[in-house]
Amino acid sequence: MATLKEIKGRIKSVRDTSKVTGAMYMISSMKLRSCSSEQTEAELYFRSLEQELVHVSGGVTEDDCAFMRQSEGVTAVLVIASDKGLCGDYNRVILKEARRVIDENPGCRIYAIGEKAKKYFASESLPAQEDFDFKLKKPDEETSSGISEYFCGLFLKEEISRLIAVYAVTSGTQAQPQVKTILPIEPPEGEETEADFEFLPSKAAVVDSLVPIYISGVFHSILLHSFIGENSSRMLAMDSANNNAKQLLDDLTLQYNHLRQNAITTEITEISGERNRQ
Repeated sequence: MATLKEIKGRIKSVRDTSKVTGAMYMISSMKLRSCSSEQTEAELYFRSLEQELVHVSGGVTEDDCAFMRQSEGVTAVLVIASDKGLCGDYNRVILKEARRVIDENPGCRIYAIGEKAKKYFASESLPAQEDFDFKLKKPDEETSSGISEYFCGLFLKEEISRLIAVYAVTSGTQAQPQVKTILPIEPPEGEETEADFEFLPSKAAVVDSLVPIYISGVFHSILLHSFIGENSSRMLAMDSANNNAKQLLDDLTLQYNHLRQNAITTEITEISGERNRQ
């Protein structure tokens, strides 16, 4: 049976841990609030850009637009996980889904954002591409644009024929894996633009210049969803840890008080016995 000193030490340890998990909950909560409004604005921009692309590229086929061309070649799989743990099953569901996609595309190139993804692939002898070095942080347009330029360049040079992104969003209390094919883009289901619109040098050239902006918007949306999903998962995990700590503290305090009461009772009994013998 544990002694009073041991139980007191455990109580202090649980309280110290609870302070850390409480602080992590607050930090994730602040990050989530700061990013939620940005996500709403980004989604509105992204949907408007998507509609404009559909309108402008009506009648354009994969023979006209390089970003629509279907070909046989290397598939690129981009996996977006977190840098740190303590976020529930967020990373687990991403890496499990990523492994499924990789197994379905033998010979694919693996690109990773987030230290958890990089370490996982290294441990599985599936190293991620080293020249792809985009850090996981609060999403911004510069990062999204850089990722877009990187993959659009590979696609146009025909170093990759397809790009699949694997990430996760948090729905309710669970992280849900997402798989999205980013390149090639699907030919839009739209009517050819009316003749009174003039495109210079050509409609295909205009679409080709618009697509990288659209792809950058896709990446920005994915990174925002990932950032929010990670912090939502961490908040849920820390909230659960805090509740468990509270229950454990109650149990330990009850046990401590019970042992202390027994110790006092024993001491009183011994003193009374000593007096009676005298």
